[in-house]
Amino acid sequence: MSYSSEDETDISESELDEYVDRCYEQLKDGTQKVKLSDDVYRCPYCPGKKKLVYPFKDLFQHASDVGKGSQNRDIKHKGKHLGLVRYIKTDLDKEDLSSKLTGLALEVPPATDANELFVWPWMGILANVDVENIGRLKNDLAKRGIDPVRVRPLYGGGYAVVEFKKDWSGFHRGIVFEKEFEVDNHGKKDYYAAQHLADGLYGWFARGDDYYTKGVLGEYLQKNGDLKTIGELETEEKRKTGLLIADLSNTIEELRMRLDKLESNYREPPTVIHVGSQKDETAE
Repeated sequence: MSYSSEDETDISESELDEYVDRCYEQLKDGTQKVKLSDDVYRCPYCPGKKKLVYPFKDLFQHASDVGKGSQNRDIKHKGKHLGLVRYIKTDLDKEDLSSKLTGLALEVPPATDANELFVWPWMGILANVDVENIGRLKNDLAKRGIDPVRVRPLYGGGYAVVEFKKDWSGFHRGIVFEKEFEVDNHGKKDYYAAQHLADGLYGWFARGDDYYTKGVLGEYLQKNGDLKTIGELETEEKRKTGLLIADLSNTIEELRMRLDKLESNYREPPTVIHVGSQKDETAE
């Protein structure tokens, strides 16, 4: 049975989760179309806006921003976009998602300060963790399209550290990881605002202030990571790329010289030994 989200007039905050599920199912069964081509996507819930189509990462950003909007925003409108966020992360083609994230390689998100300090290698933080269920966390995150390398529990503090790949795809997965929790009002600010009333998991991307925090979390980050800015990492990557190109150029030059030598040897006429003449002289 299909539903039309426009059949509803108003919903309450308590009905939001059910409404998100309904909108998600409409996207999943194709009632609402999102993907126009391999590179162009549309938001089916904002037809009157000037910007009708988006690149992949911009559509995700748009849906996330609307979904986590102010409490004064129409709840139905938020619910639709939260359903879109879930659909993007769960049901869009895995290879398509991976290629889009890879394509973002050196693009720093607009909201990211190039001089902001991040923990390197990339790490995320989970708070209010039940260590008894830590084994399921990695699979749950992977199902959401976050795909961490591993999840390490920090016993005694209620934290776990999520490790991402040591490349730019890992950085963007960390940003997605952070947005995932912010959309659900379970980000970093929400966690510290809730204090002892925190309910459920909270998560965010590890930054400089986390690195210097007191207790088991700060100790782990300082022991296993460093602080780097995006600008520093980009400069380092360009330097390594330059060295790699130089090494490849040297290798190619060496191979060219070897081929020239082989070709030269091939062109030299072979030395002819007149065996018959030598025999005749010996006989005389």
